[in-house]
Amino acid sequence: MTAYPALRAAGATDVGRVREVNEDSFVMLPAVAVVADGMGGHASGDVASALAVETFQSRFATICPVPEDIVDAVHAANSAITSEAARNSDKQGMGTTLTGVALVESEGAPHWLVFNVGDSRVYRLSPAGVTQVTIDHSEVAVMVEAGMITAAEARVHPLRNVITRSLGTRPGPEPDTWLMAVAPDDMFLLCSDGLTGELEDHEIHEIVSRTLGVGGSIDNLAQRLVDAAVASGGRDNVTVVLVTPPPSLFAAPADTDVSTSASTRSEADVSAHHE
Repeated sequence: MTAYPALRAAGATDVGRVREVNEDSFVMLPAVAVVADGMGGHASGDVASALAVETFQSRFATICPVPEDIVDAVHAANSAITSEAARNSDKQGMGTTLTGVALVESEGAPHWLVFNVGDSRVYRLSPAGVTQVTIDHSEVAVMVEAGMITAAEARVHPLRNVITRSLGTRPGPEPDTWLMAVAPDDMFLLCSDGLTGELEDHEIHEIVSRTLGVGGSIDNLAQRLVDAAVASGGRDNVTVVLVTPPPSLFAAPADTDVSTSASTRSEADVSAHHE
């Protein structure tokens, strides 16, 4: 299996202005980045999201996955959550969304694999705008698709927080997946709905353009997006992760040994956050 250079990634999170606990978690690994938005309140949504990202961290800290590995990890994360809930009655009902981007090997070449369960999102960023890759698993998304309400109405609809697919259920959910070719200028935005509930897509694009247009880093951009969502209301926890391909990916030899490459990665290439 080919080992690719580590992704360039940056993340930021904030509890917001209303919630007492940050139930969001995220992890940035050499080949995978994930955002999870826990739910359940007193039923330990923060525990559910942490279990999800810890499952990915334990599996992908040092390896380059193939698409099947990612799907297996989603299933394992669901099992970890349901097993913990079964052992602890006070955690019954906890669950989490899960969305992410992985650099995978497919047909002997690097590809992006975007995956999603729930209403956290992955966007693809470009100078022309922001494009949502994932499809929300939510009641309002179904209503928009059916023509019952508009996207603008969905943002304020009473059912906007009701999701139709999440981790923490039996039988476990299947993730949606998208396999895409990798280009040098790719940039992905992963986020919880604390960002998209406060900022519309055009506002996100404006912040991206202003920040990167003056030479700002993706670290700057992640923090500015979170800060803007909090300033706009901060009614929910807000988490943002940005992912770009490593420049060396396009010059890397195709036959690098996985174990050798993994052993040379620094600890700075692997980071996780949950509260």
